[in-house]
Amino acid sequence: MIRAERHDRILAELARRGTVSAQELSKLLDASLATIRRDIAELESRKSVTRTHGGASLPQGREELPFDAMVMSYLPEKRRIGAAVASALQDGITVGVGGGTTVMQMIPAIQRRSLTVVTTAINVALDLRTADDIEVTLTGGTLRRRTAETVGHIAERTLRDINLDVTVIGVDGIDPEKGLTTQDSNEAYVNRVMAEQAREVWIMADHSKFGEVRPAKIMPLTGASRIFTDIGLPEEVAARYRALGIEVVRV
Repeated sequence: MIRAERHDRILAELARRGTVSAQELSKLLDASLATIRRDIAELESRKSVTRTHGGASLPQGREELPFDAMVMSYLPEKRRIGAAVASALQDGITVGVGGGTTVMQMIPAIQRRSLTVVTTAINVALDLRTADDIEVTLTGGTLRRRTAETVGHIAERTLRDINLDVTVIGVDGIDPEKGLTTQDSNEAYVNRVMAEQAREVWIMADHSKFGEVRPAKIMPLTGASRIFTDIGLPEEVAARYRALGIEVVRV
């Protein structure tokens, strides 16, 4: 296993568990302790992890997990969710797309589709630049570097001028009472505007997001038409959300 793959696996374990020992990583990755310690030191230099006595943990006192840790967290589930959302989109429609690591997993599956995509995320626009049958509108605005999303009044003004068939949003928290939430208030506001411009709002979230509440509210849960999640979400939990009139797709 090459170094980059080991780093991805280490971050994936930390995203799931919060802390992990070097001994455990050594067995998991079939690598020597010396190699694992060098990997941890390198990840710490990138501020992705914090070295602990005998292992590593995610950095404390941050508003969000490191982006590369979030990318690897529940990656197989996110890929299934992304494929399911892509297959549910009809050709010829206009789709509003936010950013986030789950939403990014939809992009490879729509490369050969015929769509108009309006996005706040620079990385989404870049990944679609070679898709010949997809027209891409990037909203512009103030760049939030951590997630490559644009926010602020320029992004809002662009969105207010466009009518969307479907808006697809990734979230950090889903709760029946607190609604759909995320970490950053600027991103939350732009996502809310994008949702207001759409006939339907689809939410992408792996099962770990359910029952979580983050600081910035995007919108009430009742504003969502569909939630795409994975089979890690118990059926009885999904039933509670269906009782609110929301279609829940588990993949």
